[in-house]
Parts: sequence; C-alpha cells; structure tokens
Amino acid sequence: MKRLLIPIFILLTSCGPSPVDKQVIKNTQNLAAVQQDTAYITTETNTTLISINDGEAGAIVDGAGQAVADSITVINLSPMSAPVIRTVYGLASSTLMGAPHAAVIGHYGIVTNHSLRVDQNGSFVNDATDVAGKNQVVVMDLRTLTVTDSVQLDAHPWLAKAHADNERVVVGLSDGWLVLTLNSQGLITEKTRSTFDTSVISFDLSSDGSSILAGVQGVSGEQWLAKFFLRKDSTVVLDSKTNAQDFVVDAPFAPRIAPNGKTALVLNSGGFSDGVLDDVLVVDLVKNRVIDNVAQVSDGLESLVIHPSGEFAVIACLNAMPWSVTSHLAVISLTPDSAELLYSLPVEALPEGIEFSKSGSQLFVGSTLANHISVYAVEGMMLKRSPLVLSVGEGHAALGITFGIM
Repeated sequence: MKRLLIPIFILLTSCGPSPVDKQVIKNTQNLAAVQQDTAYITTETNTTLISINDGEAGAIVDGAGQAVADSITVINLSPMSAPVIRTVYGLASSTLMGAPHAAVIGHYGIVTNHSLRVDQNGSFVNDATDVAGKNQVVVMDLRTLTVTDSVQLDAHPWLAKAHADNERVVVGLSDGWLVLTLNSQGLITEKTRSTFDTSVISFDLSSDGSSILAGVQGVSGEQWLAKFFLRKDSTVVLDSKTNAQDFVVDAPFAPRIAPNGKTALVLNSGGFSDGVLDDVLVVDLVKNRVIDNVAQVSDGLESLVIHPSGEFAVIACLNAMPWSVTSHLAVISLTPDSAELLYSLPVEALPEGIEFSKSGSQLFVGSTLANHISVYAVEGMMLKRSPLVLSVGEGHAALGITFGIM
C-alpha cells in the first residue's frame, strides 16, 4: 500500500472539448453501444490485466483468521468476446505491503515479494515464516501461466517497474536498486545492482525510462523524495533529494510521473490509514521540487493513476480505520501548475491497484477485500460504474495492465 504522481495540459473550457476529449467520448460511446448488447465487459482494444493476490491480506487487515494461498489472476479483455479469467495458485509469493502496481514487460508479468511485516508498534520487521515467503522476483508468462525465471535476494524487493525498452525491469530494494534484463523467452540474462544506504519504498519511471522519482527511507526511519537517473549500462545514480520547499513531505508513496516526464504526483500517506487526511503532492521533476499540494484528500491514499489526457487523476483511498465502513476514489483536476480535488466516490474496501484503459475511456480498480476488479466508464471527468466486475483470487494486492497481447 503506497503513493504517486502527475502530468497536465488544459481543463475543459466554454470553448468545448479538446480533440483528446472528443476521442475519449467517441470511444466511450462506441464501447457503451457494444456493451448494451452484451452481458459481459469489453474493451476498445485487446487488454490484459494481471492481479497479484496476497492470501495473507485478509488476516493482516482483520487481525484474525488464517492465510490462504497466494495467487496470480490474468484477465484477457477484448472488443467482442467475454473476458477470459484464469487464476493460478502457489507459483509466486506476494505481499500487500508495498505500492499496488505490477510490472508487465512483453508477454511477462513481474511478481515481487518481500518478508517484511508491520509489528504492533508500526515498524517493519522480518517474518521468516513460509506464509510471508522469500525475498524474490518471479517472471511469469501471461499466456501459459508458468514461471519462466526467478531470482532470490538478500535485500527486500518493494516494487518493480517495466522500462520503455521492453527489455529491462527496474526493482526498488531495501538497499538500493536492481535492474534485470529479460530475453524474449522470459529468462533473466543480466542483473545489475546499485547499492545505496536508503530503502527504496516506491518509485516511478519517466516515459523514456531515464528518470526515476522515488520515495526512500533512511536508517533512522525518516522518509523523503529523491530523483535518480537510470544509465544505459543499467546502473542507477542519485541526482538529488527533492526540494520540499515549504510543503510537508514525510511519507511519500506510490509516485507517478506524467507522460511528458516533467511533472509527477506523489501521495503523502505512506500507504496506510491512520485517521488523518493525507495530501497529494505535485512535483516539478525538471527542477526536482514540490510546487503544490492538494490538502486533505482522504485517509490512507494508496495509489493513483493519471488520465491519458493529462487533465485529471484518480486516487484510491483506503479509509481503513477499524470503524470505517467504506473506502473511496478521489478525482483531482490537473492544470499546468496546480491541482484541485473535484469529488469522491464510495467504493468497497480496500482499493489497491488502479489503471486506465489505453484511450482512457475505462478505469479498472482492484479491491482487496472484495476480491474483484471494478470497471468504470469515463465520461469527461465523471466515473460511471458498471454493475459487472472481474473476479480475482483472494486478497488483490497489485494491478498491472498491458495492451495488444493476448
């Protein structure tokens, strides 16, 4: 569970919708026309979703009960056919503890797992039991649902992201970075380590794969934002600590970088609910400084996704205090130099992974305790939920998406 980032262009004005908006509206209308005559969820282009499911999640959240098997669910969506949903158990351990984003590179999904758990004092401690699993990165073929390769680690892998070259996978570790190179058979052909004295809790890559914005933690427990560069030789080097200016940056989580590579959104929540409303930070990635925030969006900001138009973002909000009865999605409008909370929608607990379709006409939201992925039609900046859902294994913990492959 953790945080993220932002891009921008222009809000709708009285002059009418932009070309991007017109295309999204057209795609949404076409999709709606198809779905009126079908009893299943379709997409405007072939789309594959991967849900990484932590069988321990329910017991962690409720503080009671027994863990069940971890699983991976792969969902194939298309314009004309019913969804094909397959779940495989026991091939890869997974954990709810981390940013809920899954990497997909070509035909292969990347599953990370670490053995850290939270103790009664809110501190991370190592859990050596079989339920927690090993520190590892697993490569899975999304066509055959078989493991093609894996790597065992001494460090704790928090998150993996696919590089734009469609060959490398960047992994944030408890002691720096690991970059894996995969071949067309899903085999790991190269491993490059870059060691730091900080733990990389969450991060995002720029669209060209050269820049990284990360939420890191020092040995003292202090957390901050930092910008890194990924070199062609797969080493990672520190640029500088992000200048917070007058903004509070004490628990940066699940950042996401805009397609233009110049702006980012970061959730200042740590990925946990604590009964206090959290802020969303706006970062100028070129100058590496925080330039704005959206104050008190919700409690427990977990993940976010930016619409392909760059005009708004949707944030998954946990609201996971013991007495809470619902979680939320928050919609934020984006302009070149600011952001604003527009509205929130109630959703079932707990929203984790969140992704837009290729054109932005649909939104997919994974829920940990509901064990499904909800689907929303996107009309302008409004989200309209489908009554249909996509079932996944027990304890959805992370969501990945890719287009064109089946």
